[in-house]
Amino acid sequence: MTIRMKKIGFILFLAMAFCLKGNAQDDAQFTLFPWATSYYNAGGIGEQSNTLCFTLMYDNKYVGWHDSYGTRMDTVGGKTGPQDFFLSIESYHKKLHGAIGLTFISDQIGFYQNIGVKLGYAYKLRIGGGHLGIGVQASLFNQTINKDGFDPLQDGDPVLAQLSESTMDLDFSLGLMYKCDQWYAGVGVTQLVSAFDKNQALRLSGEHGSTRTPQMYFHGGYTWIVPANPNWELLPQALVKTDFHTATWEVMALARYNGVYWGGLGYRFQDAVSLLFGARPFYNSSNVYLKGLEAGLSYGITANKLGYRVHRSFGDVEVMVRYCFDIYKPEVFSGYGSSRSIYKNWY
Repeated sequence: MTIRMKKIGFILFLAMAFCLKGNAQDDAQFTLFPWATSYYNAGGIGEQSNTLCFTLMYDNKYVGWHDSYGTRMDTVGGKTGPQDFFLSIESYHKKLHGAIGLTFISDQIGFYQNIGVKLGYAYKLRIGGGHLGIGVQASLFNQTINKDGFDPLQDGDPVLAQLSESTMDLDFSLGLMYKCDQWYAGVGVTQLVSAFDKNQALRLSGEHGSTRTPQMYFHGGYTWIVPANPNWELLPQALVKTDFHTATWEVMALARYNGVYWGGLGYRFQDAVSLLFGARPFYNSSNVYLKGLEAGLSYGITANKLGYRVHRSFGDVEVMVRYCFDIYKPEVFSGYGSSRSIYKNWY
């Protein structure tokens, strides 16, 4: 299944079309993608300077959907639904001139279960009024398949007999991300080793099951303060992703009030329309230990044939919790001195 739904789209940054390929394994996808940047772009590790951040996300997909043979997707593997879990820990360090990040992921696609860990570093370079993150990640993924979940039309299917129940892959990712006060943009590539894997043909033939393929992401966003009422901000976001055979995109339009409450709509091409809500409840508080807490919720209404049939999907539910706090005390300068020394510790 490529890019989750075998969808055909167009890459916004490349004027070329791709043909559909249905035998590859993709990265997990999240509706609240701006909060999972470190997963698909190594350059986005440690987006905020001088902080330690924890981000937890949970996604339950296509609840209630049955396939054409009556198999319920929300009971595969004895679970309540195809579920994705994401946990990232990111920390900026002055002595390293950048940030390190550790990511844990559990991703279910049909009868395949992927569990992985990523360790990465992003060098932060001050350019203009913002900073450029140049990142690299190493990842280790274990993929298992639930053969008992298949219901073949005939017993003794030779393809099922050849599938390995568990595989382990080491891979790498690269990324660039530029961020300033009002906008950001980035590009990331994941699963690089898969592009040169000599055993890929064996995996595609069924000996080892599904294979992982390179994924490329283009993403960006903008913060626009409403001139008539500065308490309101508009935050459009966009993400384009491709496995070099097919592509898809998703957009998000958020409005944030007083820096605390936010909400809006999202759309994933030929997949879902999402309602988004969230808050930073203590953003304006003087309590430095609560200031960095943020939570979000999204509900995706299935916008394809999976949502129209009798045993239809009732949509996706996603929850996000993030907590960040400063690990360095603010620097206080007194007297006179060169402005060069004042800014020397900012990346």
